[in-house]
Amino acid sequence: MITLEQVDQMRKRTNCSYEEAKFFLEKHNGDVLEAIVDFEKSKRNTRNMNNDPKKNASDFWQSVSALIRKGFETRVVIEDSNYNVFINIPVNILLLFIIFAAYIVIPVLLIMMLLGYKLSIRKPRGEVVELSKIMHNVAGNGSNSNQNVQQQNQETAVKQEEQKDNYNEMIIE
Repeated sequence: MITLEQVDQMRKRTNCSYEEAKFFLEKHNGDVLEAIVDFEKSKRNTRNMNNDPKKNASDFWQSVSALIRKGFETRVVIEDSNYNVFINIPVNILLLFIIFAAYIVIPVLLIMMLLGYKLSIRKPRGEVVELSKIMHNVAGNGSNSNQNVQQQNQETAVKQEEQKDNYNEMIIE
């Protein structure tokens, strides 16, 4: 049987949780020394697995490689109003253009959208994200929200006037 004193002693010496102390003490039938040794071994093993620099570097470069590959598979497509493709380039290339020539690329993209060209991102599995529609929705909602606020203010003022008009006043002298 594990006593609270044994759990407290193990926690004090190892800075572990009650659950961990109970687990290791039960595993070693209440032998505090064996439980502490086993606890330290298990912590050392988990620390070594997580801090392997070669493995972490390998994982990092694999994720970077996968991201670059996905960037070349995902395409930015600019079409005119008749759905004739004007530009079809990988996202990575567009990002490089934006990084090195942002003062040219961003205004050109905005002008093309204003002229009616459709800007979309096409993912490898056929998903399409239409940036033009998103921009139009954002622009439309912005002006609509101002109109909605003005309309709500007017409705509130009208309701307050109606309440004043319908207010029955009794004077008792």
